[in-house]
Amino acid sequence: MKVKTAAKINLNLSIQNSTDSKLHKLDSLIVPIDLYDEIDIHIANENRDNIVFTNNDNLSKESTIHKALACLRGNTDLTNFFNIRIDKGIPIEAGLGGGSSDAAAVLVSIEKMLDLQLPDYLVIANEVGSDVPFFINGKPAKVKNIGDKVEDYFIEKEIFFLIILPNFGLSTKNVFNQWDILKKGSLETEKHKIFDSIEVFNDASHAAFYLEPRLKEMKELIEEELETNIFLTGTGSTLFAVFDNKEDAHLCKEKLVIDNCSTLVTKKIDYSYKALSD
Repeated sequence: MKVKTAAKINLNLSIQNSTDSKLHKLDSLIVPIDLYDEIDIHIANENRDNIVFTNNDNLSKESTIHKALACLRGNTDLTNFFNIRIDKGIPIEAGLGGGSSDAAAVLVSIEKMLDLQLPDYLVIANEVGSDVPFFINGKPAKVKNIGDKVEDYFIEKEIFFLIILPNFGLSTKNVFNQWDILKKGSLETEKHKIFDSIEVFNDASHAAFYLEPRLKEMKELIEEELETNIFLTGTGSTLFAVFDNKEDAHLCKEKLVIDNCSTLVTKKIDYSYKALSD
């Protein structure tokens, strides 16, 4: 089975105190976007998994896909092993959810192939990652608690994004650890409304900018050059601007001249998972 699985943008992200399991409670409006990884998954003839990331050997040894398979085997009667090939189009450590999207796509694919019952979202969020239930659901959604509460959120308007990808990443774990330190002070998160109804903000920005001051400098330079608000998605390092039409997004992309990053224009899509073949 071949599938495409999408990246995501957090239009907003509110972080609350960590739980007993050391996972932070979140409240976030997330949308899938048309930036994809491609995954080819088949049942293996041998008694081991063979997981290959074509452009990142390190991920072939340990990834959210490995965690997803372990979660399935620990919570279902799954006995099969799999050959899985991943062509990465979504940057890693970028706040775009590529690893979670891959894990969700593998879970959904195996469910379809073998007619399995997936573990509930709480188990998946705890064992694999807090963004994985969002990607299993696949639609724009409000995601709460530790990621296990997923409520569809209909957005009628088209949304286009100018995505700014720095040539450095940020560890999600490090950003949350830094947030735990900084929260002891008074942190105020900058908020802006789009389409008169959706607030765009990110509580992780303070920690991300503290860990990587270049990111804050980049945000401020881009805002000055484009005269528009720039936001962080997830725990970074990706920055983005929001537009209601493709033309303005592309105009800003052409206008922007900045070192040490790449740019692309994406749009909100309605579903993150797309089967290419059986």
